[in-house]
Amino acid sequence: MDQTTPSSFTLAPGEGDLPKITLTAPDGAQAEIYLHGAHVASWAPANDTERLFMSEASAFSAGAPIRGGIPLVFPQFGANGPLPNHGFARILPWEFLGAQVAGNTATAIFHLVDSPETRALWDHAFAAELSVAVGGNGLSVTLEIDNTGHEPFSFTTALHTYLRVADLAETYVQGLGDRTYRDLPAGGIEAVQAEPLLRFEGELGRLYLGAPAELQLFDGERTVLIRHAGFTDTVVWNPGAQKSLTFPDLKPDDYLHYVCVEGATVGTPVVLAPGERWLGSQSLLV
Repeated sequence: MDQTTPSSFTLAPGEGDLPKITLTAPDGAQAEIYLHGAHVASWAPANDTERLFMSEASAFSAGAPIRGGIPLVFPQFGANGPLPNHGFARILPWEFLGAQVAGNTATAIFHLVDSPETRALWDHAFAAELSVAVGGNGLSVTLEIDNTGHEPFSFTTALHTYLRVADLAETYVQGLGDRTYRDLPAGGIEAVQAEPLLRFEGELGRLYLGAPAELQLFDGERTVLIRHAGFTDTVVWNPGAQKSLTFPDLKPDDYLHYVCVEGATVGTPVVLAPGERWLGSQSLLV
């Protein structure tokens, strides 16, 4: 890559005075990433509008998750284990390692390692690196996890991506027909999706096991191509009207304006031996 260029990023206080990187590609495509959780909070492709959803009721404070954008789930998905919901990576400050430009793409890199705080929750040595690349009509987020200790460990993970939609009633996901999923609101019972197109009526939370590497989200006349590599599963989520009311960091009608489609590895946890590395990535194209 080329050397870091001052014009590729700015670092300034964001909401709640949390430090935020604004990453800008040569063609004007832009992403905003908070050091808090290495959280991608905004993505606007070149000559396009915002494509991620962020809740105006979200807390922007130390120790609290940010609602919307792309929260990072690690080392535990949901409440399926002893850790806080979705693990600790999304509520800790990450180190910004710098930004680079190569061709038409700007990339920012963030780093997190184990600490006494993480060891008190999850007693393993690790190094995590998140890279965010933006340019043209695409956004790519890549997560790397290294086992830097002397004992193996296992984890589950996801990129909990909130995709902005204009009208939930006109939104559907293509590519999951005939796929097996766990119905999360129903306690994880398994079923097969019979319909070719997944639409959203009421609360929906599905973990698709062995999901395809490519899906499409249709939102009226807009589409988003979603590609995963390294992740074995896909989670699709929208809380619906009633469940949405239980989230203090969502407004009552926010559920009408987003769908979460996320690369995940949950069904079979990753097991890393000492010195091993795992990598997963998700790309969004419009």
